[in-house]
Amino acid sequence: MNILKIATITLLIISFASCKRDYADSAAKAPTNISASEGFTCGTLGKSLPGADFGIFPKFSFSTTFTETVTWKIELIGQTSAATKTLSATSSVINSSNSSWIGNHDGLYFFEEGETVTANLIISGKLGICSSTSFTIVSMRDMKTTTSMFMLLNEFSDYESGAWAYPGQFNIGNTTVNVLQSDQIRSPEGKYYMHMEGVSAAANGFFVGGLQSRKSSSNTNTYMLPVKWTDPSKIYLNIYVRGIDNLPAGYFPYAVLNFECQEDDNNNTSSPLNCVSPGVTDQFCPTSEDTWVFKIPVRHTGWQLFSCKYSDLLPSEDFANGGFGNRKLEPQKVCRMQLGMVSSPPFNKISIDIDYACLTYGAPFDPKK
Repeated sequence: MNILKIATITLLIISFASCKRDYADSAAKAPTNISASEGFTCGTLGKSLPGADFGIFPKFSFSTTFTETVTWKIELIGQTSAATKTLSATSSVINSSNSSWIGNHDGLYFFEEGETVTANLIISGKLGICSSTSFTIVSMRDMKTTTSMFMLLNEFSDYESGAWAYPGQFNIGNTTVNVLQSDQIRSPEGKYYMHMEGVSAAANGFFVGGLQSRKSSSNTNTYMLPVKWTDPSKIYLNIYVRGIDNLPAGYFPYAVLNFECQEDDNNNTSSPLNCVSPGVTDQFCPTSEDTWVFKIPVRHTGWQLFSCKYSDLLPSEDFANGGFGNRKLEPQKVCRMQLGMVSSPPFNKISIDIDYACLTYGAPFDPKK
């Protein structure tokens, strides 16, 4: 064997010896899962308060102590809403540091105020439920007050109150009504959702009806959105829309929901001097200012959450309704927002169900957070 081959073999041996991997020190470790031993005994799952009152206490937690470190999960199940949430960790103790719950959920449905929630403790390596407890949700957290990065489209757009209050919210054409959930159709959030239906009375057969909101008297801002929400790439429009399953008899799956933001381009109140649209009495002039549209074709089944970035909104195609503005995205000038129901193709009898219309800043609405 020549000297070159000996040197090569020596380097390979040194290289393999130095490549010994220590998984304990690796940043790419697989998730830890520790099963309980054969003699493991489950304790009783305790809770921080008799009931969850998120209006007063922002977090609700659980407690118990194990004789060994195990991987565990607590499955929360709403007995009325069927909402679910899973908390999990690997530890020898469950306490507020690893089991805090803020009222959020994992699936489609929100937990409901007043319902009973069952908490099931499950231990890795043990069959069945190890321990269980239940409690009542006294009050749910109010997203409107817990974060500055969230706002409902208006104070009624969770559709729980059934209120119609101009200018906060009012009906524009055809039937719109708050519907109490049933076994057949449940509301994602709360117990009510908004139902809209009808046939267009417009000459072209497209616009059927909907809901419009303007700045309410309780909003101290000049316009509808929070003052600091100025970046179109960080504002998101979010809404739950139910699909074409369970359509009433005689209705067709040709509905489109337009989530619209209407801007006051010229920063003043519309009047006959600066707006040719008859009957306009607020800051938006439909014939000379911008409407930006989030189009949602309703072709899916069941409830689905839709979100769209403000900077991805489309300019209105209707010159008589916001299609002839300055074509600048100016969310700081939004003075109206509208949920419009459109038939496409036109003149069809259509129906749309919606819930929890809201706007967020920084990221789309995520009910898991």
